[in-house]
Amino acid sequence: MLDDLSTGHRKSVPAGTEFVQGRIQDAADVLDGSFDGVLHFAASSQVGESVADPEKYWRNNVAGSLELLSAMRKADVRRLVFSSTAAVYGEPEQVPIAESARTAPTNPYGATKLAVDHMITSEAHAHGLAAVSLRYFNVAGAYGTQGERHDPSRT
Repeated sequence: MLDDLSTGHRKSVPAGTEFVQGRIQDAADVLDGSFDGVLHFAASSQVGESVADPEKYWRNNVAGSLELLSAMRKADVRRLVFSSTAAVYGEPEQVPIAESARTAPTNPYGATKLAVDHMITSEAHAHGLAAVSLRYFNVAGAYGTQGERHDPSRT
């Protein structure tokens, strides 16, 4: 597991998990041919922050993902699950949203995720990457919006 812990907590990493603290741009230092695939959940993900600081989102989400894809190709790791977002659809024309719906992100966060979706498609066509992008809405977790720890057994 590679994580910069910018929005996570070291104590949440399960015991026995090999953990490397680092950025997505450091993936080449970690990946090798022993990996079956990559679960890519590394991203800046706050919509408001993406509007205030779009450069951070393009640098981390897009440039970082490009570095990851390059590291995967170099290590011959050919499977990827990408955590995209339903924000790529913007304001939906129809609900429920079909996967084939028009994409029109309304903020830099959604735009960067859509850019990575396109990048992955190009990588799949050019280099045989087997990939899936998950375009879900909100994800439940054990942390609140301010990073506070919640006990899932008490909620």
